[in-house]
Amino acid sequence: MSYKKLKKLFEEQSLINDISGILNWDMATYMPENSRKQRIKQITKLYDYKKNIFNVIKKNEFFQKVNEFQLNEFDKINFELMKNKFDYFNSIPTDKLKKKAKLSIECEGLWREAREKSNFNIVKNSFAKLVELIKEESEILSQIKNKKKYDCLLLKYDRSLDSNKLLKLFNRIEKFIKKNLPLIIKKQKNIELNDYLNEQEQFKLSKIFMKHLGFDFSRGRIDKSLHPFCGGGTQDVRITTRFSEDDSFSCFDALMHETGHALYEQGLPKKWAYQPIGSAGGMSLHESQSLFIEMQIIKSLPVSQFIQKTLVDKIGKNPSIWSSEVIYNLRNNVKPGFIRVDSDEVHYPLHIIHRFNIEYKIIEEDAKVENLPDLWNEEFSKILRLDVNNDKNGCLQDIHWYGGDFGYFPTYSIGAFVAAQLAFKVRKKFIDFDLNLEEGNFKPIIKWLRQNVHSKGNLYKIDELLTESTEENLSLKYFENHIIGRYIKKKI
Repeated sequence: MSYKKLKKLFEEQSLINDISGILNWDMATYMPENSRKQRIKQITKLYDYKKNIFNVIKKNEFFQKVNEFQLNEFDKINFELMKNKFDYFNSIPTDKLKKKAKLSIECEGLWREAREKSNFNIVKNSFAKLVELIKEESEILSQIKNKKKYDCLLLKYDRSLDSNKLLKLFNRIEKFIKKNLPLIIKKQKNIELNDYLNEQEQFKLSKIFMKHLGFDFSRGRIDKSLHPFCGGGTQDVRITTRFSEDDSFSCFDALMHETGHALYEQGLPKKWAYQPIGSAGGMSLHESQSLFIEMQIIKSLPVSQFIQKTLVDKIGKNPSIWSSEVIYNLRNNVKPGFIRVDSDEVHYPLHIIHRFNIEYKIIEEDAKVENLPDLWNEEFSKILRLDVNNDKNGCLQDIHWYGGDFGYFPTYSIGAFVAAQLAFKVRKKFIDFDLNLEEGNFKPIIKWLRQNVHSKGNLYKIDELLTESTEENLSLKYFENHIIGRYIKKKI
């Protein structure tokens, strides 16, 4: 009986998260410019409702009254995940959570102005206050969990990760990339495209591919925002994208990435809806799904042939200009740059390692956030060997920190490593893998992802899921072999 009551209360908590998700999506897309203060009141009020739910649980001692021996395998895991969520809200005072939510929204608004004007000083004071709260939260959790402060922040996004594991993975991948970069750069071709895709054409191409991939438009939609993301709520997925006149595939590539996220959300197990076990299995697995679609599938040579066919047949482009070879080389061009979201997949892990290093210094070594531009530029020069020329191209380019998300960035690269391992398994399973991609037939691949990843919800940690689906723990060899195969052994 107590477990059933817990399930009901966690369903209420999940619905509140859905409401928050829609409010946050609206804030990034259609909310009027001067409505931010009202939105702060709305979102912080939701914390009162959440706290009331957890107060009911605490007062009635529902966790203590549950007999775990009577629970089946799945309910036991759900029960443990419930306790993790409860422990977080029970550990952090509600006034701190509300204050952090308020500061996050204020700081994000100032970040938009600061980014536009390339001036960190506009957001500096608000950001410093927000980081102070995040550090206080990490200190509280560190004492309770007996873990590093940074590791406690990581756990909010992925229960599979800790800083020691990340250091080991990132040290190896940084050495691998820097060793192979000179040869990869040498093999690059100078591609000139005497045409471009306008915004309308990019949206049309994107929607065609989203339908082929299986995105359900009756349970989701696309809009524009300053920073692409996938949000919304249960059975209501909201994707946003951006558009650049300088890049014919900026909107398309962003939407392919976010479609991977959306397919994951739309494929989560309905029988566990609104329960912790029915949610995504952490942000690394979430990013693995977006990067599986974007990098492993859509940027492959066979899909480049289908892109050419679609551009010619559906959008009326000249096949001699928009050849599959041009499309492939254009979209897999490797060159160093300042901006993470525009980075190729070879340099991308270096951008993530750079952010991980800074996050770690701020949380564990008390680096001063007031000096973030200097810290950013110094660390960037070390790892990517470029001198940052302004704040917009430096510490203001990403929204994450200014929205309070410390510990999220590593999940991007872990997701890329997972995606490469999953893709290797899928290629071995389907003999006609490349032929299906050339024809835009993604159904067998998406079905495999549904069965082996999406439908598992939050049942497994990363190594458990990979052992189940690929028969081994996370291994960097698949990502490394993918990079070598696409960029060193490439034949076109």
